[in-house]
Amino acid sequence: MRLRHALILALASAALASVFVAFDLSRRLEMLEGVAPETVAPLREAGTPYLMVLVAVGVADLAALLLLIAAFREERTAALLQASQSAGRLPAVRGGKRPAGDAVESPGPAEPPKPPEPERQFPWGRIEPWSSSNARPLGELWNRACAGLYQACPKEWASFEKFFGAEEFDASGSVAAVDAHGRLLGAVLALRQPAFEDEGYWWLESPAVLAAVLVDPAARRKGIGRALVQHAEYKAIAGSRPRLFVGGLENFPHLAPGVPDQDHGARMFFTAMGYREIRRTCHMEADYRTYQPPQELIDREENLKERGYRFAPAVTEDLEAFEKFVEGSNLSRKARRIERFRAEIERFYLVRKDEAIVGFIQVTPIDEYGHSGIHLIYFLREHRGAGLGSVLLVKAHELWRRMGAKGGSIWTYPEAAERFYRRAGFKTVQEWVCYEKDFWHSWADPEFVNRWR
Repeated sequence: MRLRHALILALASAALASVFVAFDLSRRLEMLEGVAPETVAPLREAGTPYLMVLVAVGVADLAALLLLIAAFREERTAALLQASQSAGRLPAVRGGKRPAGDAVESPGPAEPPKPPEPERQFPWGRIEPWSSSNARPLGELWNRACAGLYQACPKEWASFEKFFGAEEFDASGSVAAVDAHGRLLGAVLALRQPAFEDEGYWWLESPAVLAAVLVDPAARRKGIGRALVQHAEYKAIAGSRPRLFVGGLENFPHLAPGVPDQDHGARMFFTAMGYREIRRTCHMEADYRTYQPPQELIDREENLKERGYRFAPAVTEDLEAFEKFVEGSNLSRKARRIERFRAEIERFYLVRKDEAIVGFIQVTPIDEYGHSGIHLIYFLREHRGAGLGSVLLVKAHELWRRMGAKGGSIWTYPEAAERFYRRAGFKTVQEWVCYEKDFWHSWADPEFVNRWR
């Protein structure tokens, strides 16, 4: 803990302690007043100055705390300005303030750093660009190295073929490590990530994404992983990518959605290379054969039925009502959703009120492991917050049974796992960690900053 942080904590504690002691003393005097009023009056008279001192100390501590926080923020701002000026992104400011009327040049976009190209030759072999000839050896290496990871192994060649054939796979950003005989020792696989301005701040600058970092277990502790990641970073910076993510992102292909939580060695590796944890995802599964809804959800469904809601699997006769529902909603790709309903109606469970559809749950097709998942839960705005979602999660078990799936499989965040999915019979199978490393920022670029206003 830094000294200033300790000082802020001490001031805050002293202020709270002073106010608490003053309040507690006053409360105790009031309690004694009903028992022995003749003794309370002298005590109150003698204690009033001390109470005032305690209150004054508390107020002084709070004032000092506010001043310290303000000074800390001003110091941090000055340091950032100085760093920007030294980097040549902002014009120098005379005397710490900008005189009125000075013209301020518009700083250009932040320039990416130009690191030296990392080494390619090592005692154990060399780093080379990714080629299609590495694909099948990587599949074999993956199944050997990831044998202990649930839903990461084993994988059929079709899964790897689908990944390498995906539009998002970035062969130019991927590299491989091979020994002197050309045998594959490891690889990093990159994704080509486009910029989506409506998906969050990290999309605005189009980061590089590593979908997998893999090293042969028999060749570890030789620096292969570090050399691979350094080359991936070099390629990302050379491609004007301001940051790099480790772990597949939603709606994009991945062989594993991040670093396994229990793999402490891998987590220490990325931390030592300057990466920080940005997100955790949970893989959860549910088995409809053993699931019994809790009484809370049974009571909730009965209460919703009393309020006029009706739950039922979708049937062909619901097509016209579903089309009307979609047209009146704010769902995107309306025509595609209606087409999907018509073609895969067995994957929908509907909620009705007053004979009109007001929401639905849609499950995913059965995957290669025999599981189905949750594709979408959606309600009209005026029906949200009524508890329909948790009841529909229970109804998803009925859809999985009708489809012949082994059970349900979802990916979610730990907070949602605890709050929402456990009651519906889901249990955490594996937790994954995603990492991120910044190379440079563009906050000095007015065009970038204005996109936030």
